[in-house]
Amino acid sequence: MTLIRLIDRVLSRTLGAICSVLLVLMIGFIIYTVVLRTVFLAPPFWGDTLTLFANTWLVLLAFVLAVRTRSNIAMTTAHAFLPTSVTRFFEGLWIALFGALGLLLLVKGWEVVGRIPGSYWELGNLPKSYPMMILPIAGVLVMAASAMAMIDHIRDRDGRGTDEDDAKDH
Repeated sequence: MTLIRLIDRVLSRTLGAICSVLLVLMIGFIIYTVVLRTVFLAPPFWGDTLTLFANTWLVLLAFVLAVRTRSNIAMTTAHAFLPTSVTRFFEGLWIALFGALGLLLLVKGWEVVGRIPGSYWELGNLPKSYPMMILPIAGVLVMAASAMAMIDHIRDRDGRGTDEDDAKDH
């Protein structure tokens, strides 16, 4: 296994674990807020804000995983109805477009982080730029995932990987 494949595998597993933790946190924040709101009539002032942050980070990090595994619904819905050559073309196009979206997230996300004023008083005056850092972070990760997916796409004739690659990775 090459160093790049090792990094890819560790990063994918780490992102999967982070997504799992964010999902559990999001569910916990919602349950806690609902119970305090309905049973005790005293909802926490920070519950909805943290749920929103966990959800945003979860969606963007899960998008990175979807791009890397080439399992995005936009890439697979019509494949059953198209010839293989057309399917391969559209898979490559989607991967390239996702890479461009990663670049957009990086550039515009960095601008947002630099310009957003204020802080969240309910979170101890946490600067609003901190939660927004997911935009440039996701941008870098989406570009890296797109690059790896494009390498796999070009290398694999069938577009889905080979058993040898899977055997090497496990």
